[in-house]
Parts: sequence; C-alpha cells; structure tokens
Amino acid sequence: MGKRLENKVAVIFGGAGRIGSSAAEAFWSEGASLALIDKNSEKLATIKQRLLKGRGEDQRCIAIESNIESESDARTVSQKLIEIFGRIDILLNCPAYIFRAPFLDHPVEELDRQWHVNVRLVFIFSQAIARVMKDGGGGKIINMASIGGKYPEREHTGHCAAKAGIIAISRVMALELAQFNIQVNVVAPGPTETVPFSSPFYLQHPEVLQRIESRTPAGRIGQPEDHTGLLVFLACKESDWITGQVILSDGGLSLV
Repeated sequence: MGKRLENKVAVIFGGAGRIGSSAAEAFWSEGASLALIDKNSEKLATIKQRLLKGRGEDQRCIAIESNIESESDARTVSQKLIEIFGRIDILLNCPAYIFRAPFLDHPVEELDRQWHVNVRLVFIFSQAIARVMKDGGGGKIINMASIGGKYPEREHTGHCAAKAGIIAISRVMALELAQFNIQVNVVAPGPTETVPFSSPFYLQHPEVLQRIESRTPAGRIGQPEDHTGLLVFLACKESDWITGQVILSDGGLSLV
C-alpha cells in the first residue's frame, strides 16, 4: 500500500507550532511535499532540518517566514508556492493565540487580537489558496478550531468567540467551494498540551489541569500527536465525500 499523500503538496500555516509541526511530520511521512509557513523562522528551520534528517536540501520541503498579515502577503506567498510546486493540494490552517480572563475583565484589545490571529489571518490565506485550488481542480482545506468553539469555557470569551467564528466561516467555505471539488473541514481539539500557550498555564495552575483530566473520559489532556491521524485522513483521498464537518478530537470531554 502506497503512502496516502504521495505526490500531494501540503501547506501548513502555523507550521512552527506544536500541532503544525506534528502535522508536518505526519504529512511528510505519508509522502507529501511541504511548505511550512510561520513568523518564527528559527523554529521553522529546526523543524525542516528534523524532517530532512541530514539529507541536505530537498525542494519538497520549504519554509517561508510570514504571518500573512494582509491580502498582499497571501497573494505573494501563494504565488511563490505555485512557482515552486506548480499546485497546492492541501491547506492546514493552525495559527493560534489564546488569552484567558473573566468576561468582566476581558480587554477588548485581546478580543481583537484573538479574532485577528485565529480568524482574520485564516480567512485571508484560505481565500488566496482556494483560488489556486479552484484553478487546479480541487483540494482540501482543514482549519483548526477548538472545543471552545462549540461549548462555552469559563474565562475564554475571546477564544470561544474566535473559534466559533472559524467554524462558521469554514462551513460557508465548504458550502460554496464544493462545486470546485474543494473539501473544507474543521478539527476542534479539546485541551492540548502546547507551547507556549497551554503548557505554562497548566504549570502555573495545576488545579485546572487536574480538573480537566478528571472530567475527560480518556483521563488526560491531549498531545499534538493525538490529532495527526485525523488530519492525515482529512487531507487524503479517503475523505473526499466529507466536507463542512466539525470533528471533535477531545478524548470524550464533550460527552460530559
């Protein structure tokens, strides 16, 4: 049996993060060519080196330092990707920012920042890449949300609002882009150990971690690798009939 993403070009926006880098390893092992995009150039270089494992430069794996802050950035990056690879088959959007505060103390500036990183940047880049996919005959777009986009979490007003926003946008994308053979789906993880967002918080608030783990049927919080099998499935041909879905990857937390 061949590799499931052989001869596919996958773009990971937020590729230096824990979930993005874990997905990169999974996509790479399944045969995909990779473009990793993130503002953290040092982490990108480390991840690229780890993937190549001393094999020297390989044009099937590139790193682009960018935060896609504007439509112009999105067009520039998408054009560069076309020049290098000729097409784009898969887009995984996983830029992330989270801020925690009670609703009455939640600064509006932090609401704006969470919306900007988690929704606006994804919207801008998805729009540019979807145009490329349309011209190329189709593709897969996977957006990372959160269980907080479906269920309320205390002290997460901005986070829940942003993740609910990306879920809504993704469903409209799926509805409109299906005619171009583009499938759009959402993965909504439960609490997952990531750096720098969740790990320091749990270290400072072990009681929160204990409460989450005691409520989760699986008995623990997630690791980035817990989501990669699902991401590979949504990126490959076997999921061609699936679009517009929000799939919870949460160890059963949403059941209680």
